[in-house]
Amino acid sequence: MILKKEYLLGLIVFFSINPSILAQSPNTQTDEEVVPYSWFPECIQTLFIESDRIFEEKGAVAEIENLKQKRFNCEETSPVTRRIALKYLEYGDTTYDDKGAREDHDKKELFKEGLRWSKKAVNEDTLDHLNYETASMGFAAVISVSGLRGKVNMADSVRIYAEDAIRLDPKNHRAHHILGRWHYEVSKLGWFPKLLAKVLFRNSTDGSYDQAVYYFNMAVETKNTVVNRYWLGMVYLEEGDKEEALNQFKILQDIPLVQHNDQYFKDEAKKLIKKYG
Repeated sequence: MILKKEYLLGLIVFFSINPSILAQSPNTQTDEEVVPYSWFPECIQTLFIESDRIFEEKGAVAEIENLKQKRFNCEETSPVTRRIALKYLEYGDTTYDDKGAREDHDKKELFKEGLRWSKKAVNEDTLDHLNYETASMGFAAVISVSGLRGKVNMADSVRIYAEDAIRLDPKNHRAHHILGRWHYEVSKLGWFPKLLAKVLFRNSTDGSYDQAVYYFNMAVETKNTVVNRYWLGMVYLEEGDKEEALNQFKILQDIPLVQHNDQYFKDEAKKLIKKYG
C-alpha cells in the first residue's frame, strides 16, 4: 500500500496544469488591438463590451447569466459560447471559501461547466481554432481537480484538442504552450507510474522533453512572452542543460510585463539563476 500511494502521488502531479494557462487571456487575439473586440462583428463586439461592464459592476455570475440570455442575439454564436466557457474556467480558478482556502467542490463544478460550454463552442464552429484551444484548457482544468482515474482518462484530450487548434492555426501560441506543458508534465513521470496507469486504467500516455522543447520554441517564436520563455527554460533545466535554461531565464527578464502573473515568473526565474548560475 505504501508503494502504491507513492506512485499514485506521482500520477496526481500529472495534470495540475496550472491555470496560469487560463491567465493567458485566450479570448484576446492580439495585444495590439486598440478598440475592444474590434475583430468581432459589431453585434458580438457590443455584447462583449456590455459583458465587461456587467462583470465590473455585478461580478462573474451576473456576467455569465447575461451571456447565456443573449447568446442567440447575434448571428454567430460560437464566440459567445466560447466566452461563457472561459468565464466559467476563470471563475473556477478564482473560487475560494471564506477562509481563503480553495473550494474544490465548487471549482470542479465550475470547471466542468467550462468544459461543457467549450465543447458546445466546438460543435457550433468546428473551424475556429480558439474553440479547440478552450476545450483543451477545459479538460486541463477539470483534470486539475479530479481523482486519479479522471486524470488518466482525460489527459490525452488536452493534447488532442490543442493539436486540433494548431492544425487550424499553426500560429496559436497558447496551444503550443499547452502542448509544451503536456509533454513536460508527462515526461516527468517515471516508467512505473506510466505502467501503473496502463495496467489499472488501460490508458497510457507518452511525453517527450524534445517535443516539449519544440512546442515551447514554437510558442516563443509566435509570441515572445515571459511565461513561454520560463517554461522553455524549465524543460532545458529538466533535461540537464543548465546553460540554455539560464539563458532563457535571463532573456525573459527583459520582456515587458503583459500578463498579471509575468512578474511571478520573472521572480521565479531570478531564483533559479541565483541557484544555478
